[in-house]
Amino acid sequence: MNKWIFLALLMLFSVPVVSGETVFERSFGEMGYESLLVEGPRQTECFEAEFLYPKDIAVESDEIYPIASIGMEIGPVQEGKIDVNAFLNSKEIANLTLEDFKCSEEKCWERLALPKDLLLEEENSLQICLGTGNSITSIMLDKNSGIGLYKAADFSEESAFSTAAEKTDLVKGEKTTIKILLHNLGSAATNVKVEFARPLAEDKNAFSVVEGNTYYTGEIAPDQEIKLEYVVKPRRAVHMTLPPAIVYFENPFGETESKFSNLVELNVREPERKIEAFVVKEEETSSIGSPIEMKLAVKNVGNDPLYSLSTSIESEAEISQLEKTIEVLQPKETKYLQFSINSSKPGKFPIGCTITYTDANVSESKCQNSFAEFVQPEINPIIYIAIAFIIIAIGIYLYIMKTG
Repeated sequence: MNKWIFLALLMLFSVPVVSGETVFERSFGEMGYESLLVEGPRQTECFEAEFLYPKDIAVESDEIYPIASIGMEIGPVQEGKIDVNAFLNSKEIANLTLEDFKCSEEKCWERLALPKDLLLEEENSLQICLGTGNSITSIMLDKNSGIGLYKAADFSEESAFSTAAEKTDLVKGEKTTIKILLHNLGSAATNVKVEFARPLAEDKNAFSVVEGNTYYTGEIAPDQEIKLEYVVKPRRAVHMTLPPAIVYFENPFGETESKFSNLVELNVREPERKIEAFVVKEEETSSIGSPIEMKLAVKNVGNDPLYSLSTSIESEAEISQLEKTIEVLQPKETKYLQFSINSSKPGKFPIGCTITYTDANVSESKCQNSFAEFVQPEINPIIYIAIAFIIIAIGIYLYIMKTG
């Protein structure tokens, strides 16, 4: 059949019926073209198909996605170099290697978005050039390849899948919130899975995720946004790049596509660690068994916030609260930690403390030493008077009994 007659009949009988995600679809075979076979090492041949879209389909609509499906069979091996170049109306739109194709059972497919600004209202020309290599010496362009119009999910814009940090200049131990945004700019729903592109275990020495959600799986509708937030705490003072997020989604052909988000970089430095710590007490002497209430004052005299401070009181006496944690201590801020000290024996006991920075690298600060003294309880003078009265009374009683 003459190609032009075929195209005219195709236009006459094509009805724009939406079936699932497909608005219009025709294979090269249905257009009257045969498969193209390229054989021999380092050989190149080109295939060209002329096509028209139905007049009653608004190809320029934002809901319509023109896509060309390129199917190939390669041999005699499945690894090696090939060159596939695609041209729409004489303008190059793709330069592909084998890694760009999804292959299974010797059949490889790639889906090419056809730029709308290159499409013509009348006849269009799609040219595909196949180049073999040294190991892959046979490529056949399948006549089941073709062109179509689809409704599809769309994450192609940079803003459609992005990652951002609330704060990027940090001191070690300072937390920051990371936000992931996924926006379906397309005209069809799809199933998605969002996660880190590499295991977090690889980065555990650099940072830790302390709260939030780094994973999502489910359906995303047209124009729907999905937002994820999680909080990280750097553990090392380095310039670090967080692992990117990746989204897996289904295209109109039921194939899994993926896209990486942008990278987020954090500048992390060591804080200026200047700590003053001392014991505050209203009294330092007490009787055995009577506790002395005290406070540990911890002051940041530096210019940077300090995070995850662990404090401990050290003494041979009995301490009611041995350790406490300070999550954050701002510059010039002082925090007071309550504790009490007691003893079951007399003595003068030194009181010390240690402030520990509990991050990847442990460092310590000591506080100024203080003392607490416990003594035997004194007998109340009233008791002595009472005893004296008792002795006198006994003496009087014995005297009367003797003289009576």
